[in-house]
Order: sequence, then structure tokens, then C-alpha cells
Amino acid sequence: MARKPLKASTLKTLRAKAKKSKTFNLADLRAVYRRGQGAFLSAGSRPGIGMNQWAMGRVNSLLRGSRKHDVDIRRKANKRNKK
Repeated sequence: MARKPLKASTLKTLRAKAKKSKTFNLADLRAVYRRGQGAFLSAGSRPGIGMNQWAMGRVNSLLRGSRKHDVDIRRKANKRNKK
């Protein structure tokens, strides 16, 4: 089953966050956003929180330095930026 493309507004937000970030690029943030959507669907979430909010919260968490999830993406980005 093919994934739906991200909304234009979501992409615009992710682009802006990637531009401000010195570590992560758009591809990294898109991957984290998709993982956030998957986590919402598989593990559940708090009542009243939508899937998009959950996914963007995961992106924001990564940007703020959380090491709780998406460690592989953080490691890859840090390795890429050291070169």
C-alpha cells in the first residue's frame, strides 16, 4: 500500500524547521514525522491528540535534543555533519 504524500502545510513547517536546524535536514525530519505517525497508529496516544500533532511533537522532541527515540537518525545526522 502506497503512503499518502504529506500535506503542503506540513512540508512547509518541516522545511522551516530543517532550515533553522544546524544538525537535521528535511529528509531526517520527514522520516521522524512518518515514524511519529506510525507510533500514533500502533502504540496509541493521549486522548484528544491527533496523529499530525503527535508526529510533529516527535519532530519537535528530536530538535530539542531528546534521546528517547530516533537515535539512529540523530547518529546519522551527527556523523554527516562532522565531515
